[in-house]
Amino acid sequence: MRNRNATAVGVLILSLVVASCGRDEPATLPDPVVTGTPVELADPSTPAVEPDAASGFAAGQAAVAISGAVNASESYPSLGLPALWQLPPGEFQMTWRGPDRELTLGGVSFTAQQPTSPERVLTFVVRAPEGPIAFYSDAGECLVTISPALPDRFGGSFLCSAVTGTASDGTLVTVAARGSFAAE
Repeated sequence: MRNRNATAVGVLILSLVVASCGRDEPATLPDPVVTGTPVELADPSTPAVEPDAASGFAAGQAAVAISGAVNASESYPSLGLPALWQLPPGEFQMTWRGPDRELTLGGVSFTAQQPTSPERVLTFVVRAPEGPIAFYSDAGECLVTISPALPDRFGGSFLCSAVTGTASDGTLVTVAARGSFAAE
């Protein structure tokens, strides 16, 4: 008896399915359900720090030490304003200054560790006994680590294995360099 009932139910379901498949009418989909208010997502290219406003960064410092053809240490006790930091993949430009010298890091923003490149440039000037030397890295000579990268706190470090600088007399100097930077 049980098998007959199960068979009858199966035949009934099969006949309903076959009958519905044979219709020439197009299947209709239910109307989409609209709930709540649309949510606007923030544009990732919106600056976390406005470049023309009083920066979210009020103070900062940086330091670098070089060794090799020339040995020197330099500090950059103040942050240049405006300081620009946009969330990745935005732009950033941060400059730390001291008398007759500065350290600048800028380009396409990132977090964690990246080598310098045409999109991520590190420059710094150190005072050496022979005069100031300007270093420029955009070809992977330096690894830069950015952490933290927040709208109100920014920092990190860099390590250069062989970065070339130009002395005030035009002489090229290659050194190893390490440094740190911070802004609040």
